[in-house]
Amino acid sequence: MRVTLLPREAAARVITGAIATLAWSAGATVILLVIPVLVETLIRRGHAELLPVPIILLVVILGAIAVALWRMTPLVVVGYLVVAGAATIGYEVFLLTADPGLLDHELYLVNRPTLALVSIGVAASSALGGIVWCLFGFSTAGLVAITVALITDTPVRPGYGPAMVLLIAVTLYLTLFTIQARQRRRLPRFDELERGTRRLAASADLARRTTAIVHDTVLNDLAVVMNAPDTLDERTRARLRADLDTLEGGAWMRTTEQVAVHDSEQAHIRNELARVASDFRWRGLTVNVTGVGPGIYEYAPGAGEALVGALRATLENVLKHSGTDSADVEVMYTDQEISFMVSDQGVGFDPARVDPQRLGIRTSIVGRMEDVGGHVRVWSSPGMGTTVLIGVPVSKVLERGLPSRHQESDYGD
Repeated sequence: MRVTLLPREAAARVITGAIATLAWSAGATVILLVIPVLVETLIRRGHAELLPVPIILLVVILGAIAVALWRMTPLVVVGYLVVAGAATIGYEVFLLTADPGLLDHELYLVNRPTLALVSIGVAASSALGGIVWCLFGFSTAGLVAITVALITDTPVRPGYGPAMVLLIAVTLYLTLFTIQARQRRRLPRFDELERGTRRLAASADLARRTTAIVHDTVLNDLAVVMNAPDTLDERTRARLRADLDTLEGGAWMRTTEQVAVHDSEQAHIRNELARVASDFRWRGLTVNVTGVGPGIYEYAPGAGEALVGALRATLENVLKHSGTDSADVEVMYTDQEISFMVSDQGVGFDPARVDPQRLGIRTSIVGRMEDVGGHVRVWSSPGMGTTVLIGVPVSKVLERGLPSRHQESDYGD
């Protein structure tokens, strides 16, 4: 089966975006953990009345982080550095003005918000872009320390926190950069490979058409001329003229400009199925897929999405309720439908005792497939595992694959 591949640059943005999300989340966690420490410290030092202002400034930083997570663009990140930097300056100036002794005895409390200035990032096509943004954040943290020192007339004490966060971020991004560089050397660029494959297919198609047209025109016409009398009749001349017009027109070449991909509309469905299996593997469920054949089948509108959703819900049930860490997915083909049989060797259950009000199997799996003309059957018993058979109707067979060996089996009650 053909699968449309994600371009390498887009895949890199997904990975760096995930790391950036982790960095933002770490910054938010730091700010949240500062609040109880701040409350305990100010109460212990007899400054409970000062709590509202620094807490409000910390909440402002948390709000800015939430906006950056929601819209992680370079412009938003720059705005975050401005807003969070200003809030951090206000936080530190307020505390040091009220109690200068905090700089000597509670330095970690004073400069802790600057860690959130370094722990930032965006989705970039290269891991080096993440390092650049962390350096911007580190520079902002240094500028905050200098500004606070000038305003409060105290020594510049940025602490080791921002430098440690920068070191961790740089190590993480450099590791990712090294992995990406090694993968680029080992793996082909699949988008270029796809284009090259299309060009080769078009060339092969052109060669076949050229051979056919030469055989049908030039070779046949030469045979006619060699075996004809000295004077050609009008019918033979008309045929030769028609063949010349065919060769000069070049219309027979135009069909090779593009090579049709018959199953392109279904490629995203197969990609979604592959992503479902991959997602559950990452979550700890080993998904073994067998029976995938070379055939190309079209589903009815909406059936593909329903199939993906039903399979996801089935594997979710295996992960949550079966007590096992593996599931087998077997694909079976006929000209009328494609069936996916999901089996596990978990604890099982008694289908007759399932509460009718529960929506898991009844709505997410059975109802979803029945709405698009499919069907679902469930076999299970306590201690014997569970098997779910999901059938989706085939609207058109574009390329018939190998017959499934399960067609000879009986899947009755």
